[in-house]
Amino acid sequence: MHQSTHRRAFTLVESAAVIASLATLLLVAGLGHSAQNPRDQARLCATRLMQIHKGAILFANDFGGSFPVPAKISAETATANPQSGNSSANFFSYMIFNTYYSPGIVICPNEPSPNVTEKKDYRYGTVDDPGWKDTWQWDPAFSADITKPGANVSYAMLALVGERVKNEWADSLNRNFAVFADRGPRDGAFNAESLTLKRHGQPTDWTGNVMFNDGHVQAYTWQADDPKAFTIKDDNIFRSDDAEKGADMWLGVFGPTTEKTATAYWD
Repeated sequence: MHQSTHRRAFTLVESAAVIASLATLLLVAGLGHSAQNPRDQARLCATRLMQIHKGAILFANDFGGSFPVPAKISAETATANPQSGNSSANFFSYMIFNTYYSPGIVICPNEPSPNVTEKKDYRYGTVDDPGWKDTWQWDPAFSADITKPGANVSYAMLALVGERVKNEWADSLNRNFAVFADRGPRDGAFNAESLTLKRHGQPTDWTGNVMFNDGHVQAYTWQADDPKAFTIKDDNIFRSDDAEKGADMWLGVFGPTTEKTATAYWD
């Protein structure tokens, strides 16, 4: 009797193990399949966009509601970077240096460009770094130039140019204004050679995330034949429609940036 009971118990445990193994295999297979879906791939980047925006909000909580403007924080450090001023490199490097997030957060898990990699040697200004200047407030070697190897940023941000900085580069809670996104193609126009179209979709469509200033992320898919591709509220988010208007959403990866001009990088 005891032997029979023992054998039955062993069989149940064994069966449970087999079922668990099969469930794990099915889950892995399902994840592998879903990763081929452009929308599922896009969702992998959404969490990191949320962390990027959350970091800006945390900064705003301590500094009067405004997001970081690198040239105002440290003009010297901003000038030390070849991508000077309020560039993407200076913004993201400042945030990393002040531990709002790590260098890996600004790299999309589905990054298609071989030029863009996580900066593993980010310099935090330790005392044993002989090349570090005491006046630097972030690592000026951090790069956003996606046109050449050594770039360290995947994501687009708002161009810190014109009235948009005063109106929306802050915790405005505007659910209709975008401040970060998966980067898009040059001037918000389809180009089959653009690497940005290969991140989550095909050369004939763009699937990605857009981060709005109220903290929500919206996934979009725009087709090449869509007359309003990349347009939100009649505003092409990857093109500068009018830098002097605070309602103009212009998102990209930016190089040297002053109060009136910005150099956009495209791939």
